[in-house]
Amino acid sequence: MKTIACVLALVASASAYQAPTMMAKRGKASPAPAPAVGVRSQALPFTTAPPSLDGSMIGDVGFDPLGLSMNTEYMPFESIKWYREAELQHGRVAQLAWLGFVFPNIYHFPSDATHNFGELNALAAVRAVPQWGLVQIAIFVGALEAQRFQKCIKGDNAAGDVGLGQGGFNPFGFEYTQEEYEEKQLQEIKHCRLAMLGALGVWWQGILSGQGVIQQIGGAFDAPDYYGKAGYYFPEGI
Repeated sequence: MKTIACVLALVASASAYQAPTMMAKRGKASPAPAPAVGVRSQALPFTTAPPSLDGSMIGDVGFDPLGLSMNTEYMPFESIKWYREAELQHGRVAQLAWLGFVFPNIYHFPSDATHNFGELNALAAVRAVPQWGLVQIAIFVGALEAQRFQKCIKGDNAAGDVGLGQGGFNPFGFEYTQEEYEEKQLQEIKHCRLAMLGALGVWWQGILSGQGVIQQIGGAFDAPDYYGKAGYYFPEGI
């Protein structure tokens, strides 16, 4: 199986992955002091934070330019918990996906007659994954998502809590205080948001360049052909 199989496997595992920092304890952290109605949004200082974003969630900076958090009529399960669950899940997948885009450029298994691990563009490598490999990945992801749905969406667990860490399966023995736990929650949600932008960036660059991430970085330092010609400051055709 090609390099992208490792990428997809990482992405699939994100459905079950619960960052140790997030899962220090089961349940919700103590809410932050609620801002007064009409207070300025920290994310968009030229607007006011919607009343639905009252500061009770870790990482709440009043960012909701489309007002989605206020439309409870069409909100799934009529709870903002759905949006926080979606944000965490997408962010965790994005963190693993970004790693999957980059790491095969650093190391990958040697290729043989039936497996080509040398394709460094993760998007192109998808086409080389065996059909039954994709089926296995789909089944694995489906099972993990079903478990997450039962615990976090249909069940009473806090958003993102799939039973790992303090109060659940805790192989590393994490024991955070309440203050440490809230700080780790904030770190995770920031990493999630940054990773979603990073994953989008490497995905789009893969489409445009057809190269792996490290290959693109290396090419940025190559002198173009027209550079050696006196008076040529722009590529031909511009």
